[in-house]
Amino acid sequence: MPLPMPGSGGVGGAFTALGAVVGPLMMLAIALQKPGPVRTLLKAEADSPERARKASTLGLTEPPLAPLIRSGVVVRETDGRIWVDRARARRRQWRIGAILGGAIVVGSGIAALLLTH
Repeated sequence: MPLPMPGSGGVGGAFTALGAVVGPLMMLAIALQKPGPVRTLLKAEADSPERARKASTLGLTEPPLAPLIRSGVVVRETDGRIWVDRARARRRQWRIGAILGGAIVVGSGIAALLLTH
């Protein structure tokens, strides 16, 4: 059975639209299941210089830590141990939530305009 051409109406177009929504949602669900570096550090109670831990002992690698260190959410001590700044992590979480919420509102508004006109 041949696949419908993009832009075709009917059932094929509905499945295409459904896939465009479900795909990113599934990727997000998978990403949220795995704890990130901040959650791992908080679970280990590495939230102060005195309780800082080596990244390798927590199973953390450098690539996911680099942007968090640059933003100051994760602090690296001179001896290589790391810890999470709870206040900065909370502010960052709120900021990301606000950006995503705003994007959802704008996207929903655009979709509503397109569907009503």
